Amino acid sequence: MSAPPASDIPAEQQSPELVAYYANKPLMWRNIALIGLCNIGWGVVGTVVVPLTALRLLELGLRENIQATMNSANTYALSFLVMYFSWKSDHTVSPIGRRKPFLFLSAPFIIASIALFPVFDEAHLLWVLVALYLTKMFFMDIKASTFPLLSIDCVPKVVLARANSVLTVAGGLAGFVAMRYAGDLNEIATWVPFALGAGIMTFTTICAWWIKEPPIRYPAKEPFKIWSTFKVAAEDKRIFWLMAGVAMISSYTAMNTAWVWFWAKETLHLEKGEIFQALSWAGLLNMVLAYPIGWVIDRFGGLRVVFLFFAGQVACFLWVLNVHDKSGLIVLSLATTLIAPLYAGADMMIYKSAPRQDIGSYTSTNSCIRNFYNATLGLIAGWSIFALGHNFVVGFCIGIGMSTVGLVMFLIHHRVMTQTPAVEAREPVTSLPAKP
Repeated sequence: MSAPPASDIPAEQQSPELVAYYANKPLMWRNIALIGLCNIGWGVVGTVVVPLTALRLLELGLRENIQATMNSANTYALSFLVMYFSWKSDHTVSPIGRRKPFLFLSAPFIIASIALFPVFDEAHLLWVLVALYLTKMFFMDIKASTFPLLSIDCVPKVVLARANSVLTVAGGLAGFVAMRYAGDLNEIATWVPFALGAGIMTFTTICAWWIKEPPIRYPAKEPFKIWSTFKVAAEDKRIFWLMAGVAMISSYTAMNTAWVWFWAKETLHLEKGEIFQALSWAGLLNMVLAYPIGWVIDRFGGLRVVFLFFAGQVACFLWVLNVHDKSGLIVLSLATTLIAPLYAGADMMIYKSAPRQDIGSYTSTNSCIRNFYNATLGLIAGWSIFALGHNFVVGFCIGIGMSTVGLVMFLIHHRVMTQTPAVEAREPVTSLPAKP
């Protein structure tokens, strides 16, 4: 099981070194700035390079069913990789910290895959492009399972929400700028966004070297066992109704994320530049929503927010059926962005249901179930879209149908939890492991 977050443990139970680390506010803000810079660089590249890659593979004949199969295979793998690499980074002891080694391990492969993509951009070299694509996905899984934990590690709990809101605002602004001009860069030459993206990722990865991780040393005492986290979560089996709901309730949003680019190009017949411009406004809306959405979740609780999230998905689905041009796509992207942060209310129900000492086991189990479900959903949707004549609205229909099933899972969980009291939590962990 993962080590308890140091900033959640009372100061008297921490080492003097750790207490001094969290008391150093200039260091905290420097870390936030460096983490934010790295996140912005990688995030911007993801919002531009990932859709360009997918659209180019589609143009070269790699249809939605094959791309869905590739993405689903990756997500199946991620279901278990996230548990392993998160656990592995918890117990890594190195001179530069626990999380950064995994960034520096994965970054060269990701950057090289992006930089080389336009070099082999030929129909007869499609197999090379697919190999680069799969390589990028695998090492992105390693990076995504470890580096994001730094934004929790380096910040005291009392300011965690505010610090992450700052990152959200900065990311929203950077995402807007990147999406706004990505089409122009692509028109200059198709290799320009890839080369620029690889350069940005290289720069921001180097900047991450100066992030100072907290002095937490927690070497593993036993080998990783994949069933351990499930065993902890299964102490009160009713939690699996909630986890099923958390996975399913966002099905429509997941389908929108997966297919909106293909739908805009193949069905609405929009150019890449037009799609980027239409979807770019969502970044600005993310900036505005960062604080208010957090307040709504804190104020009204998870279940009410989940109902609001579901209603918003229904409204977006109905709007999809009436979108025929760029203006309609802009409205759709804004509406989708407006409701997307409400999904945090679902995850919040997991956090509040889990005993504090077992939060890592609960959240990793939840992530595994969600990723496994999303992989299956994407696989079914991709092949259904292909079989029904490349009709991407089919994917949106499958999404809203499964979101409805997810809402039912939440109602079942609410009912079973009100019938009998929850299982009492074990005694909490009260101390950090001794420093070797």
